[in-house]
Amino acid sequence: MKKGLFYYMLIACLCACQKKAETISTASLLKEMVDCEALAKYPEPYYETRQFSSYDRASVKKDSVSWYANCDRSQFLRVDSIDGRREFVLVDTDGPGAITRFWVTVAAYSDKGTLRFYLDNQEVPEIEGEVLGILSGHALVDAPLSASVSELTDYKQRGHNLYLPIPYAKHCKITYESPSIKEPGEFSEECFYYNINYRTYAEGTSVATFSKEDIKQNAKLLADVQRKLTVSRREIGGLQKEPMLRSVLAAGEERDMTLSGPGAVRRLDVKLHAGDFDQALRSTVLRISFDGNETVWVPVGDFFGSGNRLSPFQTFYTEVTSDSLFSCFWVMPYQKDCRIALQNVGTDEVEASLTAYTSAWKWDERSMYFGAGWTEFSHLHTRTNPDKPTTDDHFEVNFVKLTGRGVYVGDGVTLFNSLADWWGEGDEKVYVNGEEFPSHFGTGTEDYYGYAWCMHNAFSHPFIAEPDGTGSTQCGHVSNVRYRGLDAIPFSKSLTFDMEIWHWGSTVINYAPTTFWYMLPGGESNRKAEAAKASADIAKHKNDLVSNVAVAGRKVEGEYLDIRLTGGIERSQSIPAMNWSNGAQFFWAEAKEGDKASLGFKVDKGGNYRLKIAFTVAPDYGCIDLYLNNHKLKENLNLYSTGLATNVLDLGTVTLQDGSNELLIIQKKADSRSANSLLGMDYLIIQ
Repeated sequence: MKKGLFYYMLIACLCACQKKAETISTASLLKEMVDCEALAKYPEPYYETRQFSSYDRASVKKDSVSWYANCDRSQFLRVDSIDGRREFVLVDTDGPGAITRFWVTVAAYSDKGTLRFYLDNQEVPEIEGEVLGILSGHALVDAPLSASVSELTDYKQRGHNLYLPIPYAKHCKITYESPSIKEPGEFSEECFYYNINYRTYAEGTSVATFSKEDIKQNAKLLADVQRKLTVSRREIGGLQKEPMLRSVLAAGEERDMTLSGPGAVRRLDVKLHAGDFDQALRSTVLRISFDGNETVWVPVGDFFGSGNRLSPFQTFYTEVTSDSLFSCFWVMPYQKDCRIALQNVGTDEVEASLTAYTSAWKWDERSMYFGAGWTEFSHLHTRTNPDKPTTDDHFEVNFVKLTGRGVYVGDGVTLFNSLADWWGEGDEKVYVNGEEFPSHFGTGTEDYYGYAWCMHNAFSHPFIAEPDGTGSTQCGHVSNVRYRGLDAIPFSKSLTFDMEIWHWGSTVINYAPTTFWYMLPGGESNRKAEAAKASADIAKHKNDLVSNVAVAGRKVEGEYLDIRLTGGIERSQSIPAMNWSNGAQFFWAEAKEGDKASLGFKVDKGGNYRLKIAFTVAPDYGCIDLYLNNHKLKENLNLYSTGLATNVLDLGTVTLQDGSNELLIIQKKADSRSANSLLGMDYLIIQ
């Protein structure tokens, strides 16, 4: 009897262990991708998430100049010679593990790049083919697991994203071959940029290595996953709709609801109405406490990813509609109770409504609390700060610091760009469990958010989105989001997320990151309530951040003027050899005869002043008429020259008005010797 009982218990124990140690496979990872509950539970089996990328290998020491090295192209682990081929190695890692996200963009692409996946030390690649076809051309799977963004952008100017999981039991090597790459890291005919996220499981974890047969065998599952990733999750049924919270919130007022547990919030809907809607998105704050601990304090617009503008878009975790309904679908479990509040930290009243949808939840030792944090780095000087001459050109800001055990699941950034130049050259750097060197080191902010080449075109995708790209290379508002599913980052001690601020120009921006995570009870974040920042006036125009006020004896930068064009494109141009004031000039390109540029500036006190303007002259510059407040100052001013130079034009004594003044430039027929009708203005000065 005792012997029989022993064998019975042994078999039961083995069965239990086998059930607990389910094999990781393509199918299991696809199911996990659309299982929102999985993110809310501490990973079992535990895994590490890391990243291979083409970041500049000169970046080796923090706080050194080379830390911000920016040759992030065609940087590889090594070069392998295989059957006479020169294969550049992107990934070389031992398993068990899985590739979870693969992003690429290629400059001057030859159309001849070949990507190869060698799994478990195979000599023959399991996946082989033209790189863009594999990543976004649906050679393996259809969208959205294989997609490029934005569809409004030329295909070769997009970011190409593959989210199909590629598991491996022993080893994974990924290579790239192209005849157009001369030397790794060199600016050659073709420049290859990549970011690849991968998981590594503990030794002994059972993983079934990917085979192309997996795609055929899991065709129905793949179709179901693709459908779940793309349909509106507002259609999810079976949830308990809690009584709506509806109120007109006066300045400083807060309204809340309390939900009894155990349970989980599965969906939140927020709707706002206000005289200044954009400001209300920032000054109306979502606050959530679980079991007496507040872990969410984020302005509504930032929390839902739209920023300070109504920008409709849809991802797997958030959705914003054109009629201003903001929804999220994070699973937020709690043991005893959940308090959800809307607080108006602004000065004007806001009409607000909030609806929560809940379900049952069995709390256990793996259940984690949802968290979200926000801050804004307002009036942030990029490159050189004139008030702090020793400021470095490039630096980092902290998105979040987390202490405890949990999983990092996403972030977004809302910013206002005050210069007609690219703001997001900076790389993300993520340190897990006290790493000295980040295990995630990127190649640019737009690469991190899944697009490429500073593109302003809006897009939506289940895991990445640019709801608003207005201010990408123009003055204006920007919102980017990235949510993490299989590429979520677990941590057992801590996680620190830093982002480089690398603007192409010297200016002032507002920069507000929002971060999302789950942590086991006891976890801590450095992001707390910041009512003063959320209540501050948002920037709506570049001159909210940079001055166009003319003060006697001081320059007003051409790029800081209030610029309005009837044709052509505004740019802030930098050529170091020109030694332009503030390192840049206002640059007007693609203008035609008759096009007008209105350049606004202000003076505190009207009167008679001597006006000087620094114009650039060059072999491709045009001819203009120049007016001040409808008074013609110069006719047929010829800016053509055989060389590139800056000429200071003394316009003599002029009368300026109290407040706003306008310089009007009208394009005339260019000098017959000129190659174009470009225009550049460095600064104006009154005396």
